[in-house]
Amino acid sequence: MGQTSLSSLFAFLLILSIVHDSWCQKQCGVSDDDDGRGPSSTVRAGFWFSQYRLHSPATTIDASLYTHLYYYALSLDDCANSGIAVPPDQVAVLGNFSGTVKSNNPALKTLLSVAADGCQPSFSAMAADAALRAAFIASSLELARANAFDGLDLAWQFPSSPADMANLGLLLEEWRARIGEEAARSSTPSTLLLTMTAYFSNHLFDGPTTDGPDYPTDAISRSLDWVNVLCFGFHRNGNATANDAALFDQTSHFSASYGVTSWLDAGIPPCKLVMGVPVYGRSWILRNKSKNEPGDPVVAEGPRQKMSNQSGLIAYLEIEGFLKDPGTKFVYDSRTATSYFQSGDLWVSYDSPQVVEGKVRFARRSGLLGYFLWPISFDDSNHTVAERASGVWLEERESPGGGGEEESLPEGGAPPPPPPPPAAAGAGSVSASAQRLPLTRCPVVLACGLSCFLSVWLWAYWLWA
Repeated sequence: MGQTSLSSLFAFLLILSIVHDSWCQKQCGVSDDDDGRGPSSTVRAGFWFSQYRLHSPATTIDASLYTHLYYYALSLDDCANSGIAVPPDQVAVLGNFSGTVKSNNPALKTLLSVAADGCQPSFSAMAADAALRAAFIASSLELARANAFDGLDLAWQFPSSPADMANLGLLLEEWRARIGEEAARSSTPSTLLLTMTAYFSNHLFDGPTTDGPDYPTDAISRSLDWVNVLCFGFHRNGNATANDAALFDQTSHFSASYGVTSWLDAGIPPCKLVMGVPVYGRSWILRNKSKNEPGDPVVAEGPRQKMSNQSGLIAYLEIEGFLKDPGTKFVYDSRTATSYFQSGDLWVSYDSPQVVEGKVRFARRSGLLGYFLWPISFDDSNHTVAERASGVWLEERESPGGGGEEESLPEGGAPPPPPPPPAAAGAGSVSASAQRLPLTRCPVVLACGLSCFLSVWLWAYWLWA
């Protein structure tokens, strides 16, 4: 009788494990006969900024280095209504983009990104109104189909209130439903992809308020093919130098590893996360050239550069020019997986090819869907950053030990201890949800592991009891 009961319990746990596995496959769009072209395919993406098209036209993109390319970005029509505007000088560029980049890589997927740049109040108003959401969604689908895009992306940087986040969830669910309806009625063989470009953490804790909101992760997981996580831009302001895109940070939560883990802890499957890698640097003018380490005082942002045309930003291709100067001091820190250089009183934090390699390995070995480069317009003419990133990702895929958890760090690096709560680290006051450390990459992973352990234990007991 006891063995019969144990057998029943074992069978129940086995079924539970199979159901969990099926759930994970459904979440990730995985099937046994996956051909590498569906939602479960890995992502090597790049954001092409249309504003830099004169310096970096679409014809210069090496499309073989990517699986997905984003056209960034369109926004609301004059920030006045829910329609998406196409500036007159971009009509031809937008219409030719997909055909241009696919000419050398027919398997490439292109996505149209819609951003909230300069239109935050209008974006909030649109997301809060059902009729405006419907009009926005209809406008986006019309533009995507008319210009031969394979998908759409929402780059709302960033919803700043609980109401915004709740309305974001509604927008995404309605958008996904509308895409499904369009696919059912259309003779078009493919369904549009739907992605979102989001804050580096699932909790917004450096916004206009100290207690920022959480992203609607349930709606995101149900509605999106994946989330592009902006794992950079951590220190846009301040009076000291800083690692602007650290992979690890012992002193605060401003790091790519923390951000990725927070999304996973919130319930987004790793196969729906794509980690961002910057192709630019953050620059400052040092107060004292002899004090030139992270955290040292500065007097101003770095000078405006020709490519970025913004103070405090410098494109990777412009960084290469400074590195050719024998007087430039370059530093790579394996513990944080960061690099920076000093040239006179100019101090620049950026992702060197070595840092890019470490980040891509981290993403690959963490089981993430992929990575994206932001923006590819800032790479050099040899596509140095894109070549390194793509090469490492494909190498990891082919490596027999590529999935080893023990190898998930950059060469020479070691996992830093968990950072203290933000208040102790000087990052300001944040909510309890921001302070808690992520415990697991998926809410069901622990349950699955426990069920597997119990199954094995009970199976052994049944045999030898």
